[in-house]
Amino acid sequence: MIMKKILVGVIFLATLIAGLAFLPAVNAQEESSNGTDTSNVVSAEQAEKVASYSIKEISESIVNFSEWKNATVKLSTVYYDLEGKKSAYSFNVIENEKQIGSIFISATKDNCPVLEFSKGKIPNEIPEFTTRSKLLVEERANKIKSESNNKEELTIGKMKPLYLGPTFYYAEYTLTDKKGKAKEKVIVDLPFSTIVDFNEPNVNVPDEKKHYFNSTYLQHQHEIRKQDSNTQWITLEKEMIDPSSYSTSSSSKSIRGVPKYKWYYGCSPTASGMVLGYWASHGYSYLVTGYDLVRELASAMGTDWPGSGATWPYKIDDGIEKVCNNHGYNNFDASNDIYVSWNEVKAEVNANKPFVLSMLNGGTGNGYTQPYGEHSVTCIGYYDGNQDYVYLHDTWDTSNVHYLAFGSWTGAMATWVRP
Repeated sequence: MIMKKILVGVIFLATLIAGLAFLPAVNAQEESSNGTDTSNVVSAEQAEKVASYSIKEISESIVNFSEWKNATVKLSTVYYDLEGKKSAYSFNVIENEKQIGSIFISATKDNCPVLEFSKGKIPNEIPEFTTRSKLLVEERANKIKSESNNKEELTIGKMKPLYLGPTFYYAEYTLTDKKGKAKEKVIVDLPFSTIVDFNEPNVNVPDEKKHYFNSTYLQHQHEIRKQDSNTQWITLEKEMIDPSSYSTSSSSKSIRGVPKYKWYYGCSPTASGMVLGYWASHGYSYLVTGYDLVRELASAMGTDWPGSGATWPYKIDDGIEKVCNNHGYNNFDASNDIYVSWNEVKAEVNANKPFVLSMLNGGTGNGYTQPYGEHSVTCIGYYDGNQDYVYLHDTWDTSNVHYLAFGSWTGAMATWVRP
């Protein structure tokens, strides 16, 4: 399958956003012996209870996960951040002694309780990933040896699993000399089998568009995540004590009549095409539909096609308005919102206005083992409960609506489309 990507944040943002998303959340709270606040730290035992409770809710709220109803969970891996603090726990979901999925629980209450879940395997339990990561580190150690004057042998330490957010699965190895002195830390991206350097950006953003990706944006995203996560933990802990409160507090809504288009010319024009395709059948009949519409949007957005199908995020709204104007509708207001909140999502869906959601390092939607990564989708609904989900037409599948936990990304932008 070809990766359908959008340059929502560019790849160099991974270092900034990953650090912002997880480091501040745990660095201030860990060691009670040092007098620091540990109230937001989640133990492995607490995480297991949350995982057990959450898979039951998931089985009841998402049809494709109904087989999780009687399943159990088993701790797989304790993950850390770049500073060595615990960031997450992964659990295998077990039914009839077989692994049928996995769920990741945050190790801090400053991130949402359920970080991600899927029917796939946990990355660091996939032998191909771990074997390739070890080989890359061995190559790195040999290179250091060949470039040194004394040709000193280096010892490769035990792998430390890192989790820096949805799709951010890494393996950290420490190279030590004969005296046991650490010479270098090597971090490998497990799914992509590449050594990463978190101090080296590799893509430039046009100066006039850097406000989309600056530190103020990242800090704001972190504060939104932190506030929402704290609220989710409070609600979850209440419901775990009194499960009856769950049924009275949940709500959902889907927008009917939003078409499903398969990926064509790029995920951003395809997702935008589904939004305008909806409006074409709701009073704006002069708009073209289908792949003719997607092709026109790709041209208006400057999508890289023929090519990768990538679209700069700040061109999505302008492209939508241009196409609407081309067909005689100058009343459409399309706007990019890089501070998208859960309340905004619900308000837009409640008003029957589908929108484009563009993700940086998006998590794994239900029914998939592959994460969305850098991808644009059409949001057509929500589920508001213990865990919040968005309902998506994701350009990968024209048969089903897919679900994704809200916040299962390291950055996101909504493009509201309002006639």
